[in-house]
Amino acid sequence: MKRILIFCVMISLYSIHSLNAQNPIPSYNFPVYQHANFQEQSRVQTKGDNCLEKRNVVVNTSCVGSGISVCSATVWVYSLDGQTTFGPFTVYGGETLYVEIDEREWGVYVMSDDHVEVDVWIE
Repeated sequence: MKRILIFCVMISLYSIHSLNAQNPIPSYNFPVYQHANFQEQSRVQTKGDNCLEKRNVVVNTSCVGSGISVCSATVWVYSLDGQTTFGPFTVYGGETLYVEIDEREWGVYVMSDDHVEVDVWIE
């Protein structure tokens, strides 16, 4: 049973990496119905950038629809080179997730059975 679970997790991570981005980072008030994928656009390094630069991916969620007070989304943050994946994180409506990243280019994959809106940016 453990092998099947590990296999499923590995397949999920591979499929996240192989997805094409639907949306750029930053994106604001984006409705998520089932799933959404966000990827950072190519960055041009300036003289002030160095290989140890630390930044944060910020994912903010909110519930959509009248009368909905509780919603959640599952979030993964991954490097576009496929070497690093953080998550899954469960983020509830009205919460903000901060994930520290480095100078590489990154993506964010969001899944939700609820109707949520997400804001995704890098600070």
